[in-house]
Amino acid sequence: MTLFKYLRDHLSLILIILFGITFIEIVFYLDPQVHFQTGTLIYTWILAALISSASLILSFNRKKDWYKILKNSNSDLSKELFGAKNYEEKFIQEKINDISLEYRKELTKLYQNQKDQREYTESWVHDIKVPLAALKLSQDSELDKELLDEEIDQIDYLVDQALYFARLNNFSNDYLIQEQDLNSIVKNSIRTNKRMFIAKRIGIELDVTSEKILTDEKWLSFILNQIISNSLKYTEQGGKISIFTTDKDNNVALHVKDNGVGISNQDLSRVFNKGFTGSNGRTSGSKSTGMGLYLVKKMVDKLGHKIEINSQVDHGTEIVIIFLDLPYYQRTV
Repeated sequence: MTLFKYLRDHLSLILIILFGITFIEIVFYLDPQVHFQTGTLIYTWILAALISSASLILSFNRKKDWYKILKNSNSDLSKELFGAKNYEEKFIQEKINDISLEYRKELTKLYQNQKDQREYTESWVHDIKVPLAALKLSQDSELDKELLDEEIDQIDYLVDQALYFARLNNFSNDYLIQEQDLNSIVKNSIRTNKRMFIAKRIGIELDVTSEKILTDEKWLSFILNQIISNSLKYTEQGGKISIFTTDKDNNVALHVKDNGVGISNQDLSRVFNKGFTGSNGRTSGSKSTGMGLYLVKKMVDKLGHKIEINSQVDHGTEIVIIFLDLPYYQRTV
């Protein structure tokens, strides 16, 4: 900000001052009882104009340092703006700092999303190599059909996971909350994983309410597929998975409970962390990516549901999804 620009911005104020001085001079000049010489009127007019100009220049000099701070503030947005001396400057400073803070938050979020995408892509490419290699091997030799089907299911699982991970940041454009039949969604998820149920001879107990819930069918189906797939992965041959609903504080709670290997206390608080496989994922020999429950937690939060997990080593794991009833949603009777 230069002095010329500052004066140009205050041109209307300068004109008002000059008009006021001129008007007062004319009043004095026309008043018959006041005897001013013309030279005195001109002198006082020039003097008033000079005093007004000097006050504007002094005002500019007081703000010059502040303008320099504003000019240099865009060079490092990581630092807060400072140096305000009066109420006007403090108001501007506060607003700029608020905008910079929001900008830094959005920038950090963008960097984190890019990092997550890159890390997940690298992990996904690595994980999908095994089933692809098995399919390639099947061209040269006759593999067991059951093993081949298992590798195809793994590819489907990884592709679905990658698809929903990519959609996670654009969630608001890809979901529709409405009344859904929870019983039907659960049964479809069981059918999706039926091959693993049969292969491991795992029993299923089903007792799901017929009451409608508020959710998105597509996203909830993916969530349930991830949870059921995890239960099947860590439940031994001949085990059992129970899927049932209860009433929790007047909300529907869906329980997925198995009698598998369970999760240690030290791992339980971290199972929803991105890429965390825990001791089970490292020792079981299963193809654990550490992304399934991470995506589950993210999606449950975005849908407005709640999720809880309880587990004990050698006694199984229970995951509970609580469907909160939206108070502004009017149910039709």
